[in-house]
Formats: sequence, C-alpha cells, structure tokens
Amino acid sequence: MLDGSMNSPIFTNVATYKEIAADAFESMRGLIDSGRKPKDDGSGWILQFDPKQQSFRQAMIVIVFVGMWLDALLHLLIVRDHSGQKFRELDFKSYEEKLQLLGVSDQAILESAARYRKARKELVHEKAHFDSGELKSAQDEADNAYQLLLAIDSALVGQPPQ
Repeated sequence: MLDGSMNSPIFTNVATYKEIAADAFESMRGLIDSGRKPKDDGSGWILQFDPKQQSFRQAMIVIVFVGMWLDALLHLLIVRDHSGQKFRELDFKSYEEKLQLLGVSDQAILESAARYRKARKELVHEKAHFDSGELKSAQDEADNAYQLLLAIDSALVGQPPQ
C-alpha cells in the first residue's frame, strides 16, 4: 500500500506504531481481566488494587501510539493522494477534517476521532489545574482509541490513490 504507490521507497514506522498500540491494548485488557473476579453473588466484580497502575500505563501507551500511527498514516495518505503542499495546509487541522479529505464519511468514525482527539489532549498533556471537570478513564479512552485504529485501518488502508 504505502511503498508501491509512490515513485520512491518510503521508509516509515507506521506499521510499528500500530503493532505497539495493539500489543499494549492486549496487555491492558489482560491486566484488567486478571485484576478482577466476580462477586460470590454474581452482582458485579471485585477489583484488585494495582499499586503500579499497570493497566493505566498500558492504556496510555495505546493512546499515544494510536496517535503516532494516525498522524503518520494520515500524512502518508494525504501526501500520496493530494500532495505535500495539501498536507502542509492541513497539518494542524483536526483528524476529522483529514479523514474527510481522504473520503471517510462514516459518522461513527468521525465522532470516535473527535472523542479520541479531545481525550488524547487531556490525558497526554495533563494540566491538573485546568481540567475539563469530566472524569475520564484512560482504559475506556484506550478502548475507543484502539477501536478507532481498527475502523480507520479498515476504511483507509489498502485503498487505491484517489
């Protein structure tokens, strides 16, 4: 997809970023599952205290590497399909705008991208004195981020140039 469609070879870490996000997601899910057991009466879960915040750490890796993957992928596809100049014009635009340029019109993907963009900014660039007042779970946001990665990968990767 990315190497054969351009005139010269492109060396990129986009596949590695995706793999790191996937590995961290699997690790996070495993840690969540191993850190809880059902209550005897079946009414819910007993959660084990995690003093090292291992699932949180893996969630943050997912969030960061999905962003690295998405930034790299969008750059490659926009340059391939439109031009380097067009990418420079859009460089600081939202993920949603870039995805729409590439033909993504699925509202669920665009809404997930907006949620991801906002959550990533708040979690990665924490400013404790200026929080939004909304509590976020890094693990829930990592779930959204990883589902977004899968949806975008399905919608865009392997498409022929426009």
